[in-house]
Amino acid sequence: MSVIKPTFLKNEMVQQKYYEKPNPYDMTPSCHVNLLMMSRYARECGKKLTELTAEEVKKFSI
Repeated sequence: MSVIKPTFLKNEMVQQKYYEKPNPYDMTPSCHVNLLMMSRYARECGKKLTELTAEEVKKFSI
């Protein structure tokens, strides 16, 4: 399995749990961003979500 680390996490240490497949029966934690608006922004810019910078992601913090 190929692991792609998002650009906005490039200089961050990420726990191994980040890459695990989520369990749909567990309570999912909030990601603290507006994913709908962020995905629309990425589409308008012609980028993938993983290509967004930390500054771009910060614009959509909840």
